[in-house]
Amino acid sequence: MTSYEYDDEGRVVRTVTVREPEFSAYDRALFLDHWQREKEPRGSHGWTIAEATDPENQFKFHVPAPTKDFAAEALHKEQESYKKRFPTADMGSILWRVEKKD
Repeated sequence: MTSYEYDDEGRVVRTVTVREPEFSAYDRALFLDHWQREKEPRGSHGWTIAEATDPENQFKFHVPAPTKDFAAEALHKEQESYKKRFPTADMGSILWRVEKKD
């Protein structure tokens, strides 16, 4: 919010702008909680190590049928093909992107 102070002749002599905070105390608390949770060590499965190794959870996990990543499949096939065509290419320095056909 901006407020203006005028002199006796109506000229602006001072302008004061006070900003509202971008984040409320609640927003900051949510962020800090999320940040703390994200710092917890996790296994490749995505679960925290604390949960994954807790004996109370020994028989509580199940693995549903896998999902195929078709974009990754296309990328890996193209990379393998490229390696065969250019065996001396430095594959670590080549940038790849996957585009979806219409």
